[in-house]
Amino acid sequence: MIKKFQRLLLKNTLAVVGPAIAVFVVLSILLLRYPVFSSLECEDITGVADYNGRLEYMYEADTKLATYDAKHLYYSGYDYYIDGELKGAYYYSTDNGYMSFFIIETTSPESYIDEYTVKGEIIKDNISITHIVNKLVSTAGIKEELVENYYSHYVISELDYPRAYISLVYLLCISPAIACGLLIFYVILVIIFPAIHSQSKQLEIYGNVTKEIKAINYELKKNLFLKRENVYVTKNYLVVSYLLKTVVVKLDEVKYMSKNLTEKTAGKKGEETVYRLTISNPGLLFYEIDFADEDFIDEVVENIRGF
Repeated sequence: MIKKFQRLLLKNTLAVVGPAIAVFVVLSILLLRYPVFSSLECEDITGVADYNGRLEYMYEADTKLATYDAKHLYYSGYDYYIDGELKGAYYYSTDNGYMSFFIIETTSPESYIDEYTVKGEIIKDNISITHIVNKLVSTAGIKEELVENYYSHYVISELDYPRAYISLVYLLCISPAIACGLLIFYVILVIIFPAIHSQSKQLEIYGNVTKEIKAINYELKKNLFLKRENVYVTKNYLVVSYLLKTVVVKLDEVKYMSKNLTEKTAGKKGEETVYRLTISNPGLLFYEIDFADEDFIDEVVENIRGF
């Protein structure tokens, strides 16, 4: 069960992080449902009957990420360079009835690769593929027109697979969920360990924060003299809980206390008259607490024992 002082701190915490958690939850749902994710998924085209037609359809539909499980890949003899540096090589397979081409990421091409899963982006490379096919059929002594309809002009390129972009998109999309999780974790932490809460730092002037929190919880339960609206008066503490902060005054440390009638800016209402309770101990603490009516402030003062 959450103790009273922790509930007051929880109210402050939720007032700050609650809207952020709600926003992050909504963002997470919207981003996870965003169509960009479907375009980042690889389609497995292993065993597709019309392999070349499927590549063309995907390319034209701008769904260009594909996975293909090749049983046999043969080195074409042609490499792929980027800025003069060897980055990959052209390989081909005849597993699906077509001479299918792939750009495999490698710096030392092997003549044959067995049982390899190619994961990449579909690109159209008429010039390179036509040149490679011409060389291959000419070396084999085969007429070019005989293979004209049996090779694909589309290539699945590992080098063009947008790993960095996909990682960035997923990171951006899951960031709200991560942030939401961290905020919820923080809320749980401050409930379990209230001493780490920023509002608990004010108790350091009285000594050990954890001990003070235990004493406050005990007095709010056993020695509560007054509970009115957001004000709690116990034997040894005055606790005032606002939406964003909680003020704790240890009454033993108070040297001076005064009641004054003053004007206070109240947003669109302009100025309003309030009753201000000033509590201080020079060099240690100073608090000003405003009350809407005199009866309220008088009741609080009457219940602060020792004055």
